[in-house]
Amino acid sequence: MQKKAIKNYSPILFIVLLAGISFYYNYHEIAFKRPQSVHKWRQADCASIALNYYQNGMHPLKSETHNLTSDKGTSGKCKTSEIPILYYSVAALYSIFGYHEYIYRIFNTFLFFLGLFFLFRMLRYMLKDAFWAISLTLLFFTSPVLVYYGNNFLSNSASLSFSIIGWYYFMRFTFESKKKWLYISMFVFLIAAAFKVTALFSLIALIGIYLMEVINIQQFGKKGKLFRHHLCFLLPVVFIFSIIGFWLLYAHIFNKTHDSTYFSTTIFPIWDLDNQQINHVINNVKNIW
Repeated sequence: MQKKAIKNYSPILFIVLLAGISFYYNYHEIAFKRPQSVHKWRQADCASIALNYYQNGMHPLKSETHNLTSDKGTSGKCKTSEIPILYYSVAALYSIFGYHEYIYRIFNTFLFFLGLFFLFRMLRYMLKDAFWAISLTLLFFTSPVLVYYGNNFLSNSASLSFSIIGWYYFMRFTFESKKKWLYISMFVFLIAAAFKVTALFSLIALIGIYLMEVINIQQFGKKGKLFRHHLCFLLPVVFIFSIIGFWLLYAHIFNKTHDSTYFSTTIFPIWDLDNQQINHVINNVKNIW
């Protein structure tokens, strides 16, 4: 009876503890600060794109920054490698509540907390233990990198959150073999990759699992193979890679058309560098990064 009560109240306990730790991290003060510190330039770019949407008619495909680096120094037209869901969503909130920069931080923090909540749910689902689910998730929240970027202006933390949510639903599919959990996880993984293309690593991992089953190295289902119906997995994966690939191609062409090199939507091959530049990169990797 006591364990059942703990399980029922564990989400509330987790939220209270998460709020307390966030207060300890000064999240309540940081929420009202402008872009600053590490990555402040990119933070400002993200805030600028959201504000431009709000100021210039909320056209989803007309993204700009307040930096005239495109079209021979006459416009700020640009496209990021990520689909601008976060920036447009923040601009929509500006349209409802008025322009307040803290809305951006608070909204992004909410998305980050949502990911932590689903990490807690996933651990509780797998471990069947509320104590360890809460403890491990809060331990995860002690990473300085996550603490810093969790309430920031960048879309990385939101992408991570949606990746965690995607894995939660995929674990449900693993244990319950219900197709709806697989489809939900694929949809969430698409959102994660739209926020940041590197979230596709989750799908690459799943493709690895699928291939291991296909060539009979390992079975991951509770009763045999996890992917019994190949098309149920392959079609969503192809669709996700197609959507992200189309956006990257579109962003590259758009930036090239407007002579915008502001965001990295192209490659930087080593053969474009001379020996001094190559040594400079190597030095950065060894001594700075």
